[in-house]
Amino acid sequence: MPIASFEQYCAMLESASKNKYAYPAINIASIEAANAALAGFAEAKSDGIIQVSIGGGEHASGQMIKDSALGAISLANHIHLLAERYNMFIALHTDHCRPEKLESFIYPLIKETEQRRAEGKANLFQSHMFDGSSLPIDDNMRIQENL
Repeated sequence: MPIASFEQYCAMLESASKNKYAYPAINIASIEAANAALAGFAEAKSDGIIQVSIGGGEHASGQMIKDSALGAISLANHIHLLAERYNMFIALHTDHCRPEKLESFIYPLIKETEQRRAEGKANLFQSHMFDGSSLPIDDNMRIQENL
């Protein structure tokens, strides 16, 4: 199945909430880890969430480049291609983006999704996690409102 659409992702989360269960969310930093996560979800016959962190994206882009957004895009594209071969829904999520990394991590991923949508393609990621816990609550809320 393809990566979960927005509607399918919402249905996954609503079902989990209603029936009091959680989806596993597997953090990955390489193609090998992505393949293992997909295989694990398939073996368990479970839908799930695959996450990419700032460090995971940086690792995936390689020692010479160290670009967290580029690595995350690369991993997400890989997962989009392979998810078509499996019989479960996978959602892609970014993990814990601190305020100082929004410009270099989340914003480029949002731009990539905007480009994909303009081409009639699915979103690259279904959700992004902003971690504003280091900020005063007013600053945290202001940033979240603008995301």
